[in-house]
Amino acid sequence: MKVLDRYVFFEMIGPFLIGVVGFILVLTVDLLFTMADLIINKGVPFWAVLKLLVYKLPSLLVLTFPVSTLFGTAMALGRLSNDNEITALRTSGVTLFRIAAPILIVGILVSLISFITNEKIVPRANLVSTNIIRQIIYKQPLPEVKENVFFKDAHNRYYYARRVNMKTKNMESVVVYEVTDEKFPRFILAESAIFAGRIWELKNGVIHRYDEKGYLNYEANFSEMKINVSEDVLSFTEQKTPQDMERKELVDMINVLAKGGANTHSLLTELYMRYSIPFTCFVFALVGVPFSLPLPRSGRTWGMVVTIVFMFTFYVFTSIFRSLGRGGILPPAVAAFTPQVSFVIIGSALLFWEGRFH
Repeated sequence: MKVLDRYVFFEMIGPFLIGVVGFILVLTVDLLFTMADLIINKGVPFWAVLKLLVYKLPSLLVLTFPVSTLFGTAMALGRLSNDNEITALRTSGVTLFRIAAPILIVGILVSLISFITNEKIVPRANLVSTNIIRQIIYKQPLPEVKENVFFKDAHNRYYYARRVNMKTKNMESVVVYEVTDEKFPRFILAESAIFAGRIWELKNGVIHRYDEKGYLNYEANFSEMKINVSEDVLSFTEQKTPQDMERKELVDMINVLAKGGANTHSLLTELYMRYSIPFTCFVFALVGVPFSLPLPRSGRTWGMVVTIVFMFTFYVFTSIFRSLGRGGILPPAVAAFTPQVSFVIIGSALLFWEGRFH
């Protein structure tokens, strides 16, 4: 690592770490109020609340990494610009691309760290935190509506529901499949279901079975059918959302549901966003470089104002495309990566413009 690389790296790493800590504190404010209420008014042990907070931190870290990367970039280049160090470097023949290189490398490294955290740590931590919440508020109703819920009972049967309304005891887009000694599981698909304890009443569905080669060899339609499940919805031994699953587990689930004819747009969008969200760290570093340079006339950097505007615009853009992908309006891969690719193009064009013409 050359002197310039070390210099820019240490200028950036301090604000980056401050940003991580600061943004985590901001994100945990609401959680801390909830935890204080659990301790004071509900008598939940302090150790349980502290454990819940610890297991919530990995998912918060993934959210703060992109923002902190942009913050570190803006602060580092802003400081160098205000002290005319960037002007001195460029006058000495150092190109903007060379100055930006260590920042982009940090963006790539943070993206890798974010991906590993999101892949290996976050799903397990989310599952543990969810189980802690269920144990703490076991006698209280679960949230009225949950999306993309997966259940697994003790007998190797899996259940999936697109939506679950705990108030009306109703489920939408239900899939039941049982893993047996056969190569492919047996499927039951239904438009909706009403559950009362361990009895599920399925409506407007179909039963599928497959032969050893994966071809459909049995199909039966039904308007109503009752099934007995081994556990109540409120107390399934394993209850997961896509956010609680590891990538391989999510891929396997998508393949199984697709084989059964279920709509997988929402799950595929979630899967592809496992890659696109960590890549946001590099995107923010790339776009942050030209945005953090001084304006030609005023000599002032856009700084924090541009940081806030850019973050807001990007996340609104990402939310819109995520909804388009989950709704099947756009292909899931296109919906997941369009915001990142678009801003990479914008950032590259701005960096090229600043490097060549200023």
